[in-house]
Amino acid sequence: MVTTSRALRAPAIRYRAARRTDVETLAELAARAYRVSSIEKRREFYTDHPRFSLRDVRVAELDGEIVASLALYPLTAYVRGQTVPVTGVGSVAVSPEHRRRGVGETLLRSALREMRQRGSHLSALYAFKGAYYRKLGYGVCETVHQLAISAANLPASDEARRVRRLMLPDRSAVQALYDRVASQGHFALARRPEWWTQRLWTYPGDWVVYEGRRRGQIEGYLYYEVETSHGPFRLAVTLGEFVAATPEAHRGLVGHIASLADQVEEIHFAAPADGAWLTVLKTSQNLRPGAEIAAYLDTGGVGSGAMFRICDVKAALEMLPVVPWARGEVALEVEDRVLPQNSRTYRVIARDGRLRVAPYSGRRAPRIGAPVDVLAQIVAGALTPTRAAEVGLIASTHDAAEITDGWFRARPAFLYPFNLF
Repeated sequence: MVTTSRALRAPAIRYRAARRTDVETLAELAARAYRVSSIEKRREFYTDHPRFSLRDVRVAELDGEIVASLALYPLTAYVRGQTVPVTGVGSVAVSPEHRRRGVGETLLRSALREMRQRGSHLSALYAFKGAYYRKLGYGVCETVHQLAISAANLPASDEARRVRRLMLPDRSAVQALYDRVASQGHFALARRPEWWTQRLWTYPGDWVVYEGRRRGQIEGYLYYEVETSHGPFRLAVTLGEFVAATPEAHRGLVGHIASLADQVEEIHFAAPADGAWLTVLKTSQNLRPGAEIAAYLDTGGVGSGAMFRICDVKAALEMLPVVPWARGEVALEVEDRVLPQNSRTYRVIARDGRLRVAPYSGRRAPRIGAPVDVLAQIVAGALTPTRAAEVGLIASTHDAAEITDGWFRARPAFLYPFNLF
């Protein structure tokens, strides 16, 4: 009989970087794990990806057999106008025969230890199941409004006359515009030129741009795909990316979508959770309605997006910019069961748009106690310390939550759907 302690023991995997000779095995493993039809495409995924190389892939060996793998994406994020490195975790694959045995969790724990050791202070991923990654220290930091609306519910605008199809010479301007707009938000991902050329510009949908009053001045762009299965006058449109640098561009692109109302029956869009698109609509609407609760009118469900993880608390806090007017000092007590090196009390001082972090010396200071997943949500601006304290997610004494409440305040994190990894 297998005892409980033996059943819960982590498998003795060998964690290592992938080799060139592993490519065929990786392709077959991923094809079986994800049930994709083309092993050839999975092979190209590992050998010709615009965001990572084979040296960024990690495998788990059990008894000499590769039974799981993942990729550590070297990414860059914009945070309050500055850039910081982030390691994305993606393409996690476990063979069907080795699931529910702790292989995936052991692989991820090994990856987190490696990230900390090599100085990767922040990690991000998109979860197949939030609870699985919460226990590994990740917190949901991106939420989106999942809209399903009619084109007729969008306002028309004379600015739509400035919207035209994207031409080949516009591409460099569109890429620069994305960087400009993304860098002005809170958390968004920077894009390498290869991501545009090898991925985005090959997408089969429609690209349109908003050209300002000066010829060649691109102030906004939109990508959308059209689903035609219900005929030419009952089209469904999915907005893949909507970027506008000026109010005129935003009105023009919205007006362009509204002008399609004679043909377009339904529009789908994962919008930033800042509430702006809920105000753009003429009236509350959700063509895929949720549960009716009292007198509330439903306009889109809330979707969980990227999750963040702090691998090194001290280094991450000192790397991330805070608002310029942040002032104060607190004692921060962190709980981290996966990376116990983070489990300690820190002295955190905010000054001149930065945090200084040192070991807590026992001096009297307002105190915050937080698990590492909730701390990730706070530093990403997804959750305020005062609200986290009110609902019992963190402990706060002597107004520590109020002191830190504005340090990380900004627009909600929005990594953009085209940046999925």
